[in-house]
Amino acid sequence: MADTAGEAQRSTIAFRSEVIVRALRGLLWFLFWAFIFALAYTQAPLYYSNQNQYFLHGLTQAGYGNLDRDWLANTTDPTPLFTWIVAFTYRYLHPYLFHFYYVLILGVYFRSMLSLFDVLTNDQASRPVRMCFIVLFVAAHAAVFRWLSMRWLGVDYPWYLQAGVANQYTLGFGLQPSVAGVFLIASVPVFLRGRRYAGAALVCLGTILHATYLPAAAFLIIAYMYICYRERNLQTALLLGTLALLLVSPVVIYTAVQFAPSSAEAQAEAQRLLAHVRIPGHADPRKWFDLIAGLQIAWIIVAVGLVRGHRLMPILAVVFVLSVLLTLVQVATTSDILALLFPWRSSVILVPLATTVILTRIVQSLVPMLDRRTNLQKVAIQIGCGAVIVTLATGGAIIMYRGLGYQSNPEEVNLLQYIKDNNQREDVYLLPVKLPALGSGSRGAASLNFAPPVRPSKDENIIPIDFQSFRLSTGAPIYVDAKAIPYKDGELLEWHARLKWCGELYGKEDWNQDKIADELRIRGITHIITTAKQNIRCDDLIKEYDDGRYRVWRVRGSGEQTVRGRV
Repeated sequence: MADTAGEAQRSTIAFRSEVIVRALRGLLWFLFWAFIFALAYTQAPLYYSNQNQYFLHGLTQAGYGNLDRDWLANTTDPTPLFTWIVAFTYRYLHPYLFHFYYVLILGVYFRSMLSLFDVLTNDQASRPVRMCFIVLFVAAHAAVFRWLSMRWLGVDYPWYLQAGVANQYTLGFGLQPSVAGVFLIASVPVFLRGRRYAGAALVCLGTILHATYLPAAAFLIIAYMYICYRERNLQTALLLGTLALLLVSPVVIYTAVQFAPSSAEAQAEAQRLLAHVRIPGHADPRKWFDLIAGLQIAWIIVAVGLVRGHRLMPILAVVFVLSVLLTLVQVATTSDILALLFPWRSSVILVPLATTVILTRIVQSLVPMLDRRTNLQKVAIQIGCGAVIVTLATGGAIIMYRGLGYQSNPEEVNLLQYIKDNNQREDVYLLPVKLPALGSGSRGAASLNFAPPVRPSKDENIIPIDFQSFRLSTGAPIYVDAKAIPYKDGELLEWHARLKWCGELYGKEDWNQDKIADELRIRGITHIITTAKQNIRCDDLIKEYDDGRYRVWRVRGSGEQTVRGRV
């Protein structure tokens, strides 16, 4: 009896050891492919583009610089969980981990698409076939081809194999709330493998991190419920819907309470400003719909056709049809509310899923040829695929090391360093910024991650959309900038009023005449930045810096009226 008990105990220990070893092996393989894919994909240095908006609240909470005195940093936070992650990491860990988080996100994305490939091939794909898919998938996302496309053709065409319409995307240049869409993508293969509740939970996780995914999440949950109902499992369908409602209720309540309209008029005007002034490229189909958007829609339709008869087909079809229907309703009604719900944002999930489906079918068409190869030839194919992947990863590493992508205006560097070195507690800076002209630019949406940096014309006094990184590069508060915005209606109206006042101010030369220095002091502005070209007549401005491109002026006697959080 004792021998039997001892043998059972040894078997249990051996089983647990095997489970641990298998889990560790899986984790190591995940990290290996995450880093390989991340190198091929690349990411921008901190802090780039939208990070200057979405990291602001978190870095402010972590005590970075004097940002607690910045007006925008004290507005209502649209992504509180992301803010908490940023604040905790910066305060207790290290900012380099922001890069590592994105590597993990890229790893989840890669592993999810590989899992979807396995689902579509019924887990029957041989190693050479699997490696061929990995090569095509990595190549479709590789920064090398995106950089070459931009350099040779002037457009980042490979970008459209992973991005959605309206210049919206899941992955991008680095960590930001939009990457939460990866969890919606990951939910698809998880659901298809029978883990229905886990799939629904992943959908909700993406929404909790970024509430703008609520419509896309709802479409996915409806698709999952439909599949359960079609498989005569009404109880599971109802439980899935109930679970999803419970999981997303905190973010729905937070959004409803924090962003409740202050008045019907303020809400309507704020929605108009967002949809038609600040982000028409995201919110107005007349602005973003072009030939490429049409081709992306066709790409999704092709993928739906290629999975006819598979359980993936109703998922893609339901999400696609609901998105199209709501988009058509928005176009017909021109509703700003519906436009700002972005019913077309589900394309950031559908397009990469469609790319995976199409690449899978391409690889499957090669199976008869690959099966005829000898074992030695199959090994050679795998080695060749591995060499291509290593080449793409190396190319991505070179792009990051040499700064061939994600470039910003180099003429700002010296100015930003000067301000960082000389920033004082009471300082608040006014920048020469304004929004681009309404309706300017071409239709459609393009990625500029691998384009040369936009350099403002030296004949301009106003910089249209520059100085994005001012706050996070210097730790200094600013009065307003053109890109980073609040989302609560009253705060958005205040942002627009500040920006309008700023643009009008820089259009004047004689600041003595209108006693502008007094207005600056009342608004708590201590320093003015101008282009070197602009000549301002003002007895109360003292020049502190001039690098031939930009000048910094201190407002005499400023700072006394500054109020914490309300400058």
